[in-house]
Amino acid sequence: MCFNLFGQASYKIDYYGVISTDIDANMYKMTSDLYYTQLCEINLFTVQDKRTDEPLSKTPDVSSLSEDSLSFFAVISKDENSSKWYTSLNLVNKKITHSETKEYDSYYKILMEPKDVLQNTIKGLINGDFTPSKTNESFSKTVTSTEFLSGTWNGESGINKIVIMRGGRGFVIFDNGASMNITIQLEKDGTVIKIIQSGKSNASFYPDIPRETALNLAVDAKPITWELKVSDNNTLSGTKTTLVKDGFSAKEGTVNVTWKRKD
Repeated sequence: MCFNLFGQASYKIDYYGVISTDIDANMYKMTSDLYYTQLCEINLFTVQDKRTDEPLSKTPDVSSLSEDSLSFFAVISKDENSSKWYTSLNLVNKKITHSETKEYDSYYKILMEPKDVLQNTIKGLINGDFTPSKTNESFSKTVTSTEFLSGTWNGESGINKIVIMRGGRGFVIFDNGASMNITIQLEKDGTVIKIIQSGKSNASFYPDIPRETALNLAVDAKPITWELKVSDNNTLSGTKTTLVKDGFSAKEGTVNVTWKRKD
């Protein structure tokens, strides 16, 4: 723990370090220590080091974070198609996540950024978004890389789990045992996550409609698609376009869905 120059702090911050699967152990330690040092130099803060021995591979569970302190962590990812890197600085207050994402031409530029940039960013998140005595509903709704989505998700009726891998691909496992390959795309400047079925349709992809109907319609069915938005770091919500019941038959339609990141 460290204290400000005046012997007291206006804010307490729990520091959880860096989350990334694109950097090695040396890069992780260097960057994680750098952010910690810079946080400790901000006069407004008292910093509690919450890092574990093993680097985090996914964002902390917001529901488990203290409501008596602010919580800070950085998510770092590399663009899959270029040399660019992205850093998302995340400040959590009373379960609400406030984020700012920046783009860098190289990893070296992340390390060489002046320390006052981090200080001004965090102060801006506090002063612009909330005060210690008041919360609001703001959070980052923009995804800069499919890396953020990597992991296992669930919560949709008829689906056991959705697994999203690095590189914008994944698969869906249904409760009935069927498996569907999917691709993930970011649209509208990262505010919309579009997930598309890849490969041929299967009657088992439509567990909510009668089996015989599904067998007849699956042959010519369009790929199932999802259009989701970020609700918080561990929740995606939106619509799914698929075959839905229509009397004794079925037709293409949309249903509302919510995905939760699985621990």
